Amino acid sequence: MKTSLAISTLLVAACATSELELELDREAVEAGADDGKADSANGLVRLERATVAEVAAFVAERRGGQLADCFDAYRRELDPAATYLTKAVANKFISVDDEACAEWSDLQEATNGVLDARGVTRALPEDVIDGIAAWATTRIQPAAVSGFVSPKKISVSFYDELSTVQDQNAMAREKNPTGVSLAGLRDKWDAVQSRTTLDREFYNPVTFAAGALDGDQVFRNLRAAFPLRNLALESSGTRAITDFAAANEGPEGDPAFAPIATALRKTSIRKRFYFAGGGEGWSSNVLIVVDQHGQAWGMQMGYSE
Repeated sequence: MKTSLAISTLLVAACATSELELELDREAVEAGADDGKADSANGLVRLERATVAEVAAFVAERRGGQLADCFDAYRRELDPAATYLTKAVANKFISVDDEACAEWSDLQEATNGVLDARGVTRALPEDVIDGIAAWATTRIQPAAVSGFVSPKKISVSFYDELSTVQDQNAMAREKNPTGVSLAGLRDKWDAVQSRTTLDREFYNPVTFAAGALDGDQVFRNLRAAFPLRNLALESSGTRAITDFAAANEGPEGDPAFAPIATALRKTSIRKRFYFAGGGEGWSSNVLIVVDQHGQAWGMQMGYSE
């Protein structure tokens, strides 16, 4: 009898905690949480954040190499005597039947941009390549907010480069919770529901001022850090992992999620929250966790037309 009473007490306490969390989350929504837009609320630091110089340097590195290879392919296929890059040459990259020119639109944009910036009609390939970083800096600078490039403001033509730099920065700065490899989880996450066309994203770690995720502002702070608009808190604790794993238009029982679930149940993961929502033509399932280092990070999967 005493054992049954103890179990009942624990169940009631668990339900009460869950109801409190639901209420706190509703209050965060009503208070106008920032929907992942805040960059400095309560000491919020995105470990992925990237400067204009970092992104421009990566654009120059990536497109410079691609441009050199594409121009070589252009010469092989269309004009063996070509020496200079011109807008007319760049316009023909689309016609080069070679994988080296697969990103012909980006390379055309870079070539034309550097030529315009230098006020010339032609230039040697190496001179165009040398000018990509300065040209990219000018294009990316308007997207800077408080010194870091905003994904919401950057031109779509540089979005992939920004995402790559952000991932590199996050992985260089993050701390692995005991028994959990964040790099390993990213690789495993790519395998979940890989046979489908569902949207998927790994949310890189965000840190906060000490205590920001411990009090009654936890949900406001999480909503400031991650895109949770129109999503409601569904469950917390280890149940959040189970619910997310089974979510429709989410992992939906995919065995590939099992090793991730095992990792997220380790004691070095201190908090777990599952958010979900959907409507006409869209759905989203998000699992956010907080680890022993005060890092909040997570995964998203859903559908959008």
